[in-house]
Amino acid sequence: MKRILAVIKPTETDLELLEEAGTIAAAVGIEVVVLALDFDGSENVSADAMQQWEGFADANSDETAETVHRFAEYLGNRVLDPLGVEYLPIGERIETTRPSSKIIDVAKNHGCDHIYVTNRRRSPTGKALFGETAQSVILNFDGFVMVRTV
Repeated sequence: MKRILAVIKPTETDLELLEEAGTIAAAVGIEVVVLALDFDGSENVSADAMQQWEGFADANSDETAETVHRFAEYLGNRVLDPLGVEYLPIGERIETTRPSSKIIDVAKNHGCDHIYVTNRRRSPTGKALFGETAQSVILNFDGFVMVRTV
């Protein structure tokens, strides 16, 4: 195990996912890349939702990309610092609701061999119509993928 990529959104499940990734990273002595994404057109995965996260206030920036980066940094400080885990916060704004290619690119660019990501439960019809980020990451990433279902 070289490095973990933890993909986070402003949800309690994603916070738990980051804690799991941090616990593993602490035990093995590796770094975690904390990736926060702002999806264009997604109300529950946006800089606005991040601004409303308890304890996070980014009044210093009007820039969406900066807010998303600071959110990743905030969660790293909150979750990974107490575990003694080094981390690299990354905030990205993407213009799609299917971010799997961006997730895989970040993992490859930062030498991550494990990806931690959450997934919403969907019906088979919902999966067929809208796709599934976690499934796409699993099928297209040449490494290990840990999926936590909401």
